Amino acid sequence: MSAPQITVHWLENSRAQRILWLLEELELEYELKVYKRDSKTLLAPPELKEVHPLGKVRFAALFLSGTISRSAYLKGSELTTFDECTQSPVVTIVDPASPSSKPLVLAESGAICEFILERYGNGKLSVGPTDADLQARAEYLYWMHFAEGTAMTPLMFSIVFAQIPKQAPFFVRPVVNMIAAGVMSQYVRPRVKAHYAHMEKTLEGKEWFVGGRLTGADIMMSFIAESLEAAPVDADAYPNIQRWFKAIEARPAWQKAEEKGGKNDLSIFTK
Repeated sequence: MSAPQITVHWLENSRAQRILWLLEELELEYELKVYKRDSKTLLAPPELKEVHPLGKVRFAALFLSGTISRSAYLKGSELTTFDECTQSPVVTIVDPASPSSKPLVLAESGAICEFILERYGNGKLSVGPTDADLQARAEYLYWMHFAEGTAMTPLMFSIVFAQIPKQAPFFVRPVVNMIAAGVMSQYVRPRVKAHYAHMEKTLEGKEWFVGGRLTGADIMMSFIAESLEAAPVDADAYPNIQRWFKAIEARPAWQKAEEKGGKNDLSIFTK
């Protein structure tokens, strides 16, 4: 089969980095298109919306007085909504075997990982449906989907509620701080801690998440480990996660991905 033409639309300091790592592990060639965040709002540039047909993804909801409003950040005297933010990562693929001349457009990290592994992985980094080890298959699917389906939601809330008070006008800042602190203490921080504790226990005495080898589960979970620097928790409380992530950082494929894309600095979201 002829090699696919893969283009990764890579947003700095985002979940897109693990897609580069996946492609490097599989030794697949790709074109990289880099997008920079707005230095003030930290949002993706509008041109990234042109890549994906939906172009937008719901970011978060702000809880006010027991109701859910459109998520927002406050800038000066203006209230700017951002419940629709640009999708990243996005990958376009021209597959020689496809009957259509149009490129495939894929968004959502999990969908991208699964498609690439199934189509171009040749059994590498995956635990397939025909694998004899059903437990490994179940764990593989669980962690592949845990990353975005469970772990990312409170992490994103922690970023949102760290930024909202800083953007609020001075005269409403005390109220905004009180609301944000309440959400963080009652909802966000307990869930983030529980998720990291679950990861920590799973990695006890294990090199990788599933089957004693690197798989797509580790690819997907890598961003959750990267997010420790921006999470509302004590990173030192999770030595197994840090050990596991150091093993990832030592891999040549990870290092090549960082050379091409850049190193994530997620601390920008909490400064």
